[in-house]
Amino acid sequence: MAALCLTVNAGNPPLEALLAVEHVKGDVSISVEEGKENLLRVSETVAFTDMNSILRYLARVATTSGLYGTNLMEHTEIDHWLEFSATKLSSCDRLTSAINELNHCLSLRTYLVGNSLTLADLCVWATLKGSAAWQEHLKQNKTLVHVKRWFGFLEAQQAFRSVGTKWDVSGNRATVAPDKKQDVGKFVELPGAEMGKVTVRFPPEASGSSKPFNS
Repeated sequence: MAALCLTVNAGNPPLEALLAVEHVKGDVSISVEEGKENLLRVSETVAFTDMNSILRYLARVATTSGLYGTNLMEHTEIDHWLEFSATKLSSCDRLTSAINELNHCLSLRTYLVGNSLTLADLCVWATLKGSAAWQEHLKQNKTLVHVKRWFGFLEAQQAFRSVGTKWDVSGNRATVAPDKKQDVGKFVELPGAEMGKVTVRFPPEASGSSKPFNS
């Protein structure tokens, strides 16, 4: 099998893929280089750009990693968390409810799926790491206890520390709704005009009449 190559956009690094590389590089020949977009090249003619496809491919070629679970049930659970990361957890509007759901699932677990680290943990952790809102919760000690425990447990591991040190993505993926601009009228300066002596007429109504307004 030819060596794989993960291309990384340094401005928006795919932290979950970089974590996966750290966990499979002992079984798979793979290099990481910077480029214009995030993609995994597996041959001269085949490359993956979808992040979930990249993660599944890396987990499947490294058969001893266990990152994609050990049975069909665990595969399904992992797929759920990959989708959860890309939708609920990545939405500012749904972040609070997503963290509540995550906290409930982690109440009696060390890992999200099964008894060992999987793609589910990598993807959810990476999404939180890149969330400005989550980072703010951590600073203010507002986050829920089980999520905080799980996040800190993973962050302390060598692979997570190595990737987190080299690729800074804190708050990089946060999506903030734009501020609504206040709807205000526009006024034009009138040379020589005096307050109380200006008459403004609005555009004609459907009847064709207009009403004066004295300032």
